Amino acid sequence: MRTLGIITNPTSGSGRGARRGAEAKAALAAGGHHLVDLSRGSWAASYEAAMARRDELDALVVVGGDGMAHLGLQVCAEHSLPLGIIAAGSGDDIAMAVGLPRHDIPASVRRIEEGLRGLTANLDLGKVDGDAIEEPCRPRYFGAVLSAGLDAAVASYARAITFPRGPLKYKVATMREVPRFRPYGVRISADGREWTQTCTLVAVANARIFGGGLVISPESHVADGRLELVTADAMGKRDIARLFAKLKDGSHVTDPLLRIQQVDKVSIVPDPSGAPLPPAFADGELVGAMPLTVSIARAAVTVLGGRAQ
Repeated sequence: MRTLGIITNPTSGSGRGARRGAEAKAALAAGGHHLVDLSRGSWAASYEAAMARRDELDALVVVGGDGMAHLGLQVCAEHSLPLGIIAAGSGDDIAMAVGLPRHDIPASVRRIEEGLRGLTANLDLGKVDGDAIEEPCRPRYFGAVLSAGLDAAVASYARAITFPRGPLKYKVATMREVPRFRPYGVRISADGREWTQTCTLVAVANARIFGGGLVISPESHVADGRLELVTADAMGKRDIARLFAKLKDGSHVTDPLLRIQQVDKVSIVPDPSGAPLPPAFADGELVGAMPLTVSIARAAVTVLGGRAQ
């Protein structure tokens, strides 16, 4: 018998979160596991509960979307505790990056069982540090993408709305934020190089996708030991609209104003040459205000049933 911590989000999806959580718990209990419910009604409280008990657990299982997966990463990153993800959210970028089922609790539980028998994937993570990182965890880890420019402003609004769901909410958020946009001033240090620029987009990618499947960095991979810095120079509003539309298939990489470069460590600092940078988001969750430093944490988490191809 294994002891599994489980965190659900019963308030999500107008009751769907509670139903999915109950189904997941029943399926895991049917496998003979002892479950420790660490759900505490808020992201921070559930994190604290999981941290207090993690040395007693054989694995941690989270049920929900990228916010729940992001929470699980904070508990399991650079620790021996493996993570099981039952993906049931509107985006599920982290689950998609490791080939896990979505919206199929029996299939997800089977993957967790396979993981407990040895089928696992070791994932790299982005590791974020800075004085203004949101409590309760510093450093903060992310599995998919950290957004720090217009992409962060879009993520902030998308996080606040409940309809539409998935990638469409990012389209709505983009339509709202683009008319308000002024190019940001930023000073970037990456692997010993430093420059200042005005920019539209600033992101650090560990995975290909963000925002429910939008392809921001087509060559990124969650197990290649590198991060990708994605920047776009200052753009007009029409160019921005075209750029964001191309994120659906990754064709934005041909834009001459956009650059993608591999990095191990990058610092992002506001600069008075442009508008202030918005607070950064990662995996759809608020990380905190600038300045921030992001580094690669190689093979930092073990995901049960994952298949990082």
